[in-house]
Amino acid sequence: MYRMISFDLDGTLADTFPVILKSFHNTVQHFTGEQINDQQIFDTFGTNEQGMLRSLLPDVPLDIASDYFYDVYQQAHEDLRQPFPGIVDLLKDLTSHGIQVSLLTGKGQQACDISLKMLGLNGYFKPILVGSPERNVKTDNLKHLVATQQIAPTELAYVGDATSDIQASQAAGIHCFSAAWSPSVQLDALKAVNADIYESVAALREKLLG
Repeated sequence: MYRMISFDLDGTLADTFPVILKSFHNTVQHFTGEQINDQQIFDTFGTNEQGMLRSLLPDVPLDIASDYFYDVYQQAHEDLRQPFPGIVDLLKDLTSHGIQVSLLTGKGQQACDISLKMLGLNGYFKPILVGSPERNVKTDNLKHLVATQQIAPTELAYVGDATSDIQASQAAGIHCFSAAWSPSVQLDALKAVNADIYESVAALREKLLG
């Protein structure tokens, strides 16, 4: 039986990708006057916003770019104030069944804080582990959860929407439930590497709680 379920944020708890893309497009255009395409932003995924900004705006001081980005991110998030349907009930139900709920995201702390507040999800997750500006640290963070929460790898599962989430989980010896309910999910790519895929929050709830 699982003692902890850890969740990804972007594309798993809420459809935040339009907010992310809008914020990076706005920030890059503000500092360079140029427009970039979505793929250029996706190519920087894996690091947190600090790492992404360093890649996209290497000539702009990071503190200045960051201040502007987080202001834009907060404003863009006004258009997204709700998680995916069923997420809040799932988190409550897991907790009521004695299963600890944690958050493990590639976002930086400031963007994570903004998203949780705007989505009304503060207080549901403990602990919360965030990303690094240097590299993808999800495998490290999953191992950290096992080491610090006194649980076996078989007692922890991760819920994420990307193939990189599956790879990070496998590298840590953790099972990954693939969340395929986001409009932007790459379903065929998930199916190529994971058989445990859920196209609705309700289906995952049924799997976890019966």
